Amino acid sequence: MSYSRYRTRASILALGLALVSAPAFAQDADPAAGEASSDDIVVTATTGDKTALRSSISVSQIDQEAIAAFTPRSEAELLRMIPGINPQDTAGPGGNANIGVRGIPVSTGGSEYVALQEDGLPVTLFGDIQFGNNDYWSRFDSTIDRVEAVRGGSASTFASQAPGAVINYISRTGEEDGGEIGITKGLDFRETRFDFRLGGHLNDTLRFHVGGYAREGGGPTNEDFNILSGYQIRANLTQEIAEGRGYIRLLFRRLDERAPTFTTMPSLVTISGNKVGNFQPLPTFDAREGSNYSIYNREFQYVTNSGQLATAAVEGIHPTITSLGAQFHYELSDNITVDNNFRYSDMSGNFTTQFLNVATSASVIGSVVNGETVAAIRYANGPQAGQLYTGTYVNNNPNINTIMRDMGSLANNLTLTGEFEAGGGDVTVQAGWFHMRQNISQEWHVNRQFNELSDKNPAQLDLFNAAGTRLTSAGQAGFNDNWGSCCARDVDLVYTNDAPFLSLNYQSGGLDLDASIRRDTVRGEGTAQGGVAGPNITTNGVSLPSLVPGGTVEVINYKDSYTSWSFGALYALNDDLSVFARASRGGRFNADRRTLGGNFNADGSLNQTGAATSINYLNQQELGVKARGDIGSGRYSVEATLFRSTLTENNYDFTRINNPPPNNDPNISNSYRSMGLELSTRWTFGGFRLAADVTYTSSKITDSITPALVDNRPGGIPKLTYLVSPSYDFGMGAIGFSLSGQSSVPIDNFNTFDVAGSKFVSGFISFRPLENLELGINVNNLFNELGYRSGGSLTQLSATSGIYSNSAVTGRTMTASVRYSF
Repeated sequence: MSYSRYRTRASILALGLALVSAPAFAQDADPAAGEASSDDIVVTATTGDKTALRSSISVSQIDQEAIAAFTPRSEAELLRMIPGINPQDTAGPGGNANIGVRGIPVSTGGSEYVALQEDGLPVTLFGDIQFGNNDYWSRFDSTIDRVEAVRGGSASTFASQAPGAVINYISRTGEEDGGEIGITKGLDFRETRFDFRLGGHLNDTLRFHVGGYAREGGGPTNEDFNILSGYQIRANLTQEIAEGRGYIRLLFRRLDERAPTFTTMPSLVTISGNKVGNFQPLPTFDAREGSNYSIYNREFQYVTNSGQLATAAVEGIHPTITSLGAQFHYELSDNITVDNNFRYSDMSGNFTTQFLNVATSASVIGSVVNGETVAAIRYANGPQAGQLYTGTYVNNNPNINTIMRDMGSLANNLTLTGEFEAGGGDVTVQAGWFHMRQNISQEWHVNRQFNELSDKNPAQLDLFNAAGTRLTSAGQAGFNDNWGSCCARDVDLVYTNDAPFLSLNYQSGGLDLDASIRRDTVRGEGTAQGGVAGPNITTNGVSLPSLVPGGTVEVINYKDSYTSWSFGALYALNDDLSVFARASRGGRFNADRRTLGGNFNADGSLNQTGAATSINYLNQQELGVKARGDIGSGRYSVEATLFRSTLTENNYDFTRINNPPPNNDPNISNSYRSMGLELSTRWTFGGFRLAADVTYTSSKITDSITPALVDNRPGGIPKLTYLVSPSYDFGMGAIGFSLSGQSSVPIDNFNTFDVAGSKFVSGFISFRPLENLELGINVNNLFNELGYRSGGSLTQLSATSGIYSNSAVTGRTMTASVRYSF
């Protein structure tokens, strides 16, 4: 029986054609938007018509202009603009980033406690689905009006599976007539991108917006083939209801894109005591521009679940999405409003790439591979095919083909809001129900692989025994067997989340009090199967072992529930100054990462271990101040939040099995405490604008099943992160730059070594020779710095030197653009 639901491909071509063919309406160029105003209404994780200044939550609103000035090259890099969010934003445009918040670590990958939303609904129900993280499926473009982020607080009760933060991409909906077209071209790397958008009114009550992009090229590491290729289209159509009582809106999105994702990029380092720094390129690999994508590894073989040999094209991460949504807003009376937000998403794709790990050639020679001792390494392809490989280092990490058969979902959020006068103030009551069904249907193929360590078109390497017999085929040593039985996996799962919620808000004068509660019930059902020994597969004259899904089928059939709550208070001393406090607790359900880990009884119910570890709880307390005002002829705004977070986390990470001791235990059971300060400031003076964000975090592990970790800092969490972005608009153009950086971080939870901090400068300049026409040059990592954002792994070569490995910040990339607004 298949548990993947909603596989029917509903036809939405008619809607897409109707929106794309809508007539254009001329307009004046959009005014400079600047940073979103503190008078803008907050629509994420809150209720009522509250501005940022009058909301007792930590909220950021980032508009298109601010994002363009920061020059992000990936979705995760964009999130670095949000105080308190700690993205490991070096995975590249395809995604697979780790997204943390407020010092809470990302223990297993993805974004365990942070939800990415589009127009108020989650992109995926869980942010850390194995080979299905939420940033695979999101792409920012000019159809987005702004990004709104709420950290802590009401994220616990206004969203499911997101107690740390909710980040919401909010679409343009055609309120202003007009649009823009643009082309962006890489100056020092191969990439071409076309953007467009068009919106406006078809009549007095009907408006539309449509737009998107198409791009192709070699990606930021400038590969010699189009590892980056695809497009996105977003569209919506809004019908106003008579007498201004509401609207009905239809939404459409189509994404089909192949994009690179980067894993490990090694660098030579200097070791001084427990400090690791002074990053330098290896003789054959520069982490700023190197990757494992190669013209000599455009495809590889794998063994299907039925034991047949097949070929996979290397595409990085390839998400395919077709989604159709509908929003309904209606004022039943002067006091009562009903809202319903619905979206169906057909999502599938593949994660097909080559991982990278540094090993010495000397360690491979003499090792045993498939029962034979390795005596020689030779090039398997490329210009030196057949010759002996004499390089010092090799890559011995797997190639991976994860087929995401069905990652689709159906989500609906229904709310009823009432506003009344009581007790000399205004009372707002909101009740609602959230429902989401998330499919996770995948098959995993993780193959043992060898290739040369080179930053440009690495060739595959074959291994030979002393008799000259080849032990590998095109560099592959086995099929589906790199990390043991885990990785010939087949899962067919569905998780259903139902959550009634209730919030109450009271406002009188400057006082604002609110309380909210949410009850999440998650049901998991389906099957999961690990690997067993499969047939030996003969390819190119070499017989290689394989694993295929088999043995006992793990049945999943259970449900579990948890309650989240949040209480907040704000007092506005005047129109420009407010203080707030908040306490909250939010739950987070452990989903597919609990399969094949000994958590279920034979009938699919949770066993004792599974019941004790199925839910993680995040507790937070916040105290903040928001202010704005004038300094001379300039205008400023400041938001500062003190926070404290505690978390007890249980999880499982199979990839740790191959780590060197002591960090090779896949079981995770730790408690954390984090305290810190988020500071966000903005200042405008004529055409000058300054944005500065700083986050200070003090985190530690307070309890663990591994006693040696207690009182250590969580790995990969910096104490200080910052982003400073000054810019100046002089009418005929604009110029600006950004400085982003962080302090040192522990490599891992054992705190054996600290990795040096990093800072990177990016910038832009634009020129407007004609009305509505803008020319621009944009540069990311202006000084071509070699550095890293998070923890990783260290291989010591001596007491004072080693090789540090993690995904690195990409080197300098420059683009030129032309944009015309109408």
